[in-house]
Amino acid sequence: MDNFLKDLRYAVRSLLKQPAFTLVAVLTLALGIGINTTVFSLANSVFLRTLPVASPQNLVWVFSGSDNPNSYPDYLDYRNQSDLFDGVLAYDWVPLNLGNDGHAERVQGTLVSGNFFNVLGVNAQLGRTFLPEEDQTPDASPVAVISHSLWQRRFDKDQNVVGKTLALNGHSFTIVGVAPEGFVGTEEAFPREIWIPLTMQGTVRPAPAGLRNAPNPASNRSARTLTVMARLKSGVTLRQAQAGMNVVASRLSQSYPDTNNNFQISLYSAGNGRPSFRTLLKPVTSVLLAVVGLVLLIACANVANLLLARAAKRRKEVAIRLALGSTRSRLIRQLLTESILLACLGGLAGLLLSVWLINLLTSFKPSVPMPLNIEFHTDWRVLSFTLLLSILTGVLFGLVPALQASKNELVPALKNSQDEFNNSRKILSLRNALVIGQVTLSILVLVGAGLFLRSLNRARAINPGFDAEHVLTLSFNTSAQGYDAVKAAQFYQQLTGRVRALPGVQNVSVAQSAPLSYFYAPAFSSPVVIEGREPAAGEDLPVIGNNTISPAFFQTLGISLLNGRDFTDQDREGSPRVVIVNETLARTFFPNENPIGRRLRVMRRGNQAATSEIVGVVRDSKYLSLGEGPTPYLFVPYLQNPQPAMAMQVRTSGNPKDAIAVVRREVEALDPNLPPFNVMLLTENIDISLFPARLGALLLGVFGLLALSIATIGIYGVISYGVSERTREMGIRMALGARAGDVLRLVISQGMWLALIGVALGSALALLSTRVMKSYLYDVSTTDPLTFGGIALLLIGVALLACYIPARRATKVDPLVALRYE
Repeated sequence: MDNFLKDLRYAVRSLLKQPAFTLVAVLTLALGIGINTTVFSLANSVFLRTLPVASPQNLVWVFSGSDNPNSYPDYLDYRNQSDLFDGVLAYDWVPLNLGNDGHAERVQGTLVSGNFFNVLGVNAQLGRTFLPEEDQTPDASPVAVISHSLWQRRFDKDQNVVGKTLALNGHSFTIVGVAPEGFVGTEEAFPREIWIPLTMQGTVRPAPAGLRNAPNPASNRSARTLTVMARLKSGVTLRQAQAGMNVVASRLSQSYPDTNNNFQISLYSAGNGRPSFRTLLKPVTSVLLAVVGLVLLIACANVANLLLARAAKRRKEVAIRLALGSTRSRLIRQLLTESILLACLGGLAGLLLSVWLINLLTSFKPSVPMPLNIEFHTDWRVLSFTLLLSILTGVLFGLVPALQASKNELVPALKNSQDEFNNSRKILSLRNALVIGQVTLSILVLVGAGLFLRSLNRARAINPGFDAEHVLTLSFNTSAQGYDAVKAAQFYQQLTGRVRALPGVQNVSVAQSAPLSYFYAPAFSSPVVIEGREPAAGEDLPVIGNNTISPAFFQTLGISLLNGRDFTDQDREGSPRVVIVNETLARTFFPNENPIGRRLRVMRRGNQAATSEIVGVVRDSKYLSLGEGPTPYLFVPYLQNPQPAMAMQVRTSGNPKDAIAVVRREVEALDPNLPPFNVMLLTENIDISLFPARLGALLLGVFGLLALSIATIGIYGVISYGVSERTREMGIRMALGARAGDVLRLVISQGMWLALIGVALGSALALLSTRVMKSYLYDVSTTDPLTFGGIALLLIGVALLACYIPARRATKVDPLVALRYE
């Protein structure tokens, strides 16, 4: 410890004597460590952060199949496994219309089993959670636990909130408790604000009119909608629990072959979130970690070069120390102490940088029309990661320079002879090899950034097939308020008429799904039978996407009608059923034929398939994402297929945001307790679909610029140091008649060879590694020649500039000054 403190004091004094070197090294490392800490914070939030519940390590997910929900009867069978679990809970997400007297809002709720909070070990901050008897009788326990954030927002932290009532989907519920601060459910990325007993499902989520006679979900093993979690009994491992549940699955398969044939149950650790969510983000996080790791390697190579240059200047000092009896291991330890101190200073600065970067990234959260909880916490894991990364970085970039500086070559060092190992005029010298490595890794990062930027530009240029400008969308769910099909149809007809009459409104329509609403609307698709083209026995029916729309939908969105006619108000229940198809469906199933008048059947679940006549063909557009290719699609009229949940599209002559307030007033005039939700511009739908490409371009662009900057500094440093080493040589050349242009070419050629070798190696590696990005790119090949060529030319140009500055300085060498003895 005494020697360590001496080394530390000496390292501090040594670094303070060279503030310019110290500042450049610390800033370079801060950039590399800072972005690594930022990405690790993301990974920590997704993969390592545990739920704010009691003993989260004992919680497990229980899925049917690999990652599928369960039925209520199956959940009851799981709950009886008392030899494996201390408790089993179930829940299901439900959107709720909250409020009355015109102050209604859409909130995200959860239907939960009565033991939900007890199994999780979560106690109410105010009041209580649910009682066992509130989980017994259907529709008999209208009670609710609200979140801390809802208590703050809606009730202004009223300490007497327990006992007050809420209007949920038109029904009165009594507040019995307030959840503790920070608890938002078991899936933290999607926070919930209200929890109500699962037995109240029939009240807040009544079955649609067409399915009122369907089996009760509480007794229907085919209705798999519940997410199930369990708490392992003390001493029971996940593997033992899985073996026990395999026996349960086999028994259910034998007892209920119609609904549980070949039934499987899968258990996963539930302490840090849903496995499907982690699986979704794992590829993106892996790519980001790889990229920032490359940037850190570039930074390490740059600092290693600085230390090599510094070590070369200290060779005489080190030789004297060795001559006076110091051991090589003692010198290496001292030099490593300096390196690790530099890295720790860089790590501290990087941690501060990561805090700023985290706040910046959080501000780029997509404006999805549903609560999304994206939080990066700088907890003990992040701090430990930064510390370990700093120490590892210090060893990584400091070991080789320390070994090189402490070589036991006293006579050459004392005579100031050139060290061949550190001779920058040799292409394969260590310092030159580090520069080649920096350029190679920079090409990898920059090519990735270039591909994402090209993809983003291509995506923005994609024609979605509709005119999204000046269109406002807002959604409704009338079934939550108990509307039947007739009342819902009246509501939508009255509302469209009222909104159409507003000043500045050009057209209005409703549709079951707004275009590109991938984040918040289900993908509606159904098997379709084309008359005259029925599949052979055993052949699957084609599954075709479809949408339920009102008349004027195509005019509102600017979608061209190519053939036939549009829907009208006469296309209602009791009239001949009709459909409109897109041009891809017409071309696929009716090649070289006129599809108008042909007939098909849409096989919708729960409804009897009726034959419909094709009355129109519209131009193709994008339905779920901008990246999708031409796909068959069809449209059915709303009045022949009434739906409780619909989205309204309002085209205005001015800014659509100006119409939001007046449209809300018209909704409140019809039903003050039916809040619109997903209120946004149609252009925002497109922005949401572009968010992954935009975020990738932003992150990789920033990382690429950092890599380019660090590599440029590295090239400049090596050439500049080489010029200072060769000052005497340059003076001799100039004295013997060399012209300034000759010296300029000599110095630039040295640096450009390094850059060209790095560009060649980096391009070859990029060709092999960018294939993993294929699924994230729009209409851009992972071997796009424009990107590869442009990045190569960019880096060559920057390298040329980095070489030119010290080369220009070399031409200014005065032979008399250069030849003068030191």
